[in-house]
Amino acid sequence: MLIFVERVRGKEMVNFNNNYDELAMPGDWIPIVQKLQSQDGTVIVLGKSDSGKTSLIKLLTYFLVKRNRNIGIIDLDIGQSTLGLPATIAISTVDKKKLKDGNIPIEHMLFIGMISPAGCIDRFLDRICKLYSISQKKKIDTLIVDTTGLVMGSIGIYLKSSLINRINPAALVALQSAQELEPILSQFESRPSLQIYRIKPCQNIVQRSWRDRKLRREKQFCHYFRDSSAREVDFTTTTIRDFNFGLSFCSDNDIVDTIKQKFALEPVYAEKIQNTVVLILQEPQSFPGKDIFINIKKHFQVEQVISILPHWFQYFLISFNTTDGFSNGLGIIKNIDFEKKKITIYMPGSISAENFSEIELGQVRVKPDGTELPYNEPVKF
Repeated sequence: MLIFVERVRGKEMVNFNNNYDELAMPGDWIPIVQKLQSQDGTVIVLGKSDSGKTSLIKLLTYFLVKRNRNIGIIDLDIGQSTLGLPATIAISTVDKKKLKDGNIPIEHMLFIGMISPAGCIDRFLDRICKLYSISQKKKIDTLIVDTTGLVMGSIGIYLKSSLINRINPAALVALQSAQELEPILSQFESRPSLQIYRIKPCQNIVQRSWRDRKLRREKQFCHYFRDSSAREVDFTTTTIRDFNFGLSFCSDNDIVDTIKQKFALEPVYAEKIQNTVVLILQEPQSFPGKDIFINIKKHFQVEQVISILPHWFQYFLISFNTTDGFSNGLGIIKNIDFEKKKITIYMPGSISAENFSEIELGQVRVKPDGTELPYNEPVKF
């Protein structure tokens, strides 16, 4: 169970027990919130980072639940998540009892594996739709969707426009200080079934720097992994999916044997994935020459060869997925032994082998103490 929090005036609001009703709202927010009281269906909240999206959602949730509305919340902000963990999206529902308690339990979570959707838009959108389909099976009067701050440029416009087209909401609430959201909103002005509300961002929201955002994620990770321990998983019996290259971790021995015989290399793992051969080599004293990789490309008729050493996988964030693809929790890779087919993972105490059927690798690297590490591109030829 996680706490639904947001910073206003530099403080974290950790519960709903205070009166965050009309008195807490900026004056121009009140008429919009009142209109949304009778708005069934889905409401998507749009805005740049630090525009007050999550504060508006918190206030709107309080307002509507107090008026006997059953509310669903989908948190899509994978970089600054408030319902779930960084690199995930999540859904929760709120009724009067949960409102009184102030704790919003996560009901379903999906792993994205990145803290920005820019590098995984189609994957991001597909998983949003999966989460949205779950919401349609719940007894919800209004579903509120909190989005990422990526709204500018061609990527931001494509992402938000695609989100709106796929979900087909009843209303958009656009927090914009000037005209920054108009390239998105103008595409939907003529849609008769869609209400668009434009309001000014909250002036009291604390502006976070890149460093502030990183520190917040690190605190979340540190808290989550505080009781973790290193445990081994046999990946001959557990499916592993890799977001980086699409590795299946089921090595074709013929490829390994061919590379050993023809190119005098000693890979511990090799896999051909479409137009790429991925090699995982033993930790070498000296890296093989470029000519070897060029010859491997020619032999297997691929466009590129990616060469990785086993320690490259250390500290990658992973998800423990159920058979239907939902995440039951996160872990961190300590090391992978490709010869013994064992992966050692820092796992919270709440995770057991019965909780998951698949391990999924993302592109976020983090230590168990929460420290974020850079993603290092592997060597490509």
